[in-house]
Amino acid sequence: MKIHAARRAGFARGIALLEVLICSFILATGIVAVLNMQTLAVGVTLNSGHLLQAEWLLNDILERIKANPSGYQVALATGADGHVHDYCETLTACSAAELAEHDLARWQQRLAERLPGGYGTIEPVALPAFPPAARPYRVRVHWQGSIHGHGPASSPVSSGIVVL
Repeated sequence: MKIHAARRAGFARGIALLEVLICSFILATGIVAVLNMQTLAVGVTLNSGHLLQAEWLLNDILERIKANPSGYQVALATGADGHVHDYCETLTACSAAELAEHDLARWQQRLAERLPGGYGTIEPVALPAFPPAARPYRVRVHWQGSIHGHGPASSPVSSGIVVL
């Protein structure tokens, strides 16, 4: 009888060890799932921040174009991305075209600084809803995004239309 009871005690200890192993596996699986969700949340937050920056920079250049249409007509006609003119940091020290070039160059700098792989394009576009004398331009902000925080994806784009 004592031998039979000893076998039962050894068997119970084996079952207890198996239960501990199963509980450890379940706990580890739960921890891995929580860590994965945290990684996804950080990636989504980062992408949202980039989108917010892109939209802010897009609206900034659209408002600058609307505030200085004659300067941008000249600057965009040359097709250049602009040139930084330090003297344009004051209000009256440069012409409208120089201010437009300065704004374009500073915009490209800000895009490169604030967005991964960020750059902007401003292209003329033909829109049938506008008269022939109107000069509509499509303004786009491009940057390198990611898919739910896991690796690169196609370049996201924010865009707007402005008419000069």
